[in-house]
Amino acid sequence: MRKLLFLVSPLILGMASLAIGEVSTRVRLAKTKTPIEPNEVNLPIIKYPDIMVGTKLSIIVSSDVNEYWGDGFGNDGGSLAFEEEYWDYGVLLARDCNESTPDYEGSHFPAAGNEAIVWDWEELGIDGFDLYTGSTGIESGDWFIIDYNATSVGICKVGFYDHTISWYDPNYYLMFSHVRTRDFNNDTKVNFVDYAILASHWQVTDCDEPNWCEGADLDTDGQVDANDLTLFCKFWLEKTE
Repeated sequence: MRKLLFLVSPLILGMASLAIGEVSTRVRLAKTKTPIEPNEVNLPIIKYPDIMVGTKLSIIVSSDVNEYWGDGFGNDGGSLAFEEEYWDYGVLLARDCNESTPDYEGSHFPAAGNEAIVWDWEELGIDGFDLYTGSTGIESGDWFIIDYNATSVGICKVGFYDHTISWYDPNYYLMFSHVRTRDFNNDTKVNFVDYAILASHWQVTDCDEPNWCEGADLDTDGQVDANDLTLFCKFWLEKTE
C-alpha cells in the first residue's frame, strides 16, 4: 500500500542542477548517451526541445549524497510516472525484470545500494515506477535509469516524485514535445536516405493519411513542398536513440 504523507515545505530548488534537494534527473538519448539539455526551466515544468516520434530516451536519477532513500519498509524513495492523459504519447520502461521479486534489476545502478528496488506500479489515472535505494552500500552518483519512448505526436509530461517531500504531488515535470519523424526509413538517424525519400515525393499533391507520402508530408497538408523541406532540415542528422 502506498502511504499518505503530509506535504512538507518545499526545499529550495537548485535551478542549475535541476535538483530537488539532493536528488536530480537528467535526460539522454538511450543508446548514444548524448545528453538532451532542457530549453526552458520554469519549475515545476522542465521543457525539453522537440523530439521525433520514435525517439528513445533514458531518464537518469542521481544523487550527490550517499544517504538512504527508502525502502526498508518505511517507504519514501521516489518515482517517475505519468498521468493517463499522456499515456497515448509516451511510454516509460524499466529494464530486466526479475519475475520472482519483481524488481527491475537493470534499472538500478550499484551506487543505489545493495538492496535497491525498482517496482512497476499503476493506480487509477497514473502509471510509473517506484525507486528505492538499498540500506547499505549507497554511494553518491547515478542511482536509477528509466527509459522513455515517444510514441505519437503531442505533449507528454513525466512527473518526478521525491517521496520524502510528497507521495501525491510531483516535484516537477519533464515535458517532452513530440513531432512527426524525419527518420522515414526507421534506421535511427536523419540523413541522405531520408532526404531521398522526401525528394521522391517532391511536389506530390495527393498525400493522405495514414502514410502521408512515406511521412514526407510533414505538415500533413496533402502536398510535399518547401514547408516540408524546412521542417525536415530542422532535424538534419538527428538520432532517435
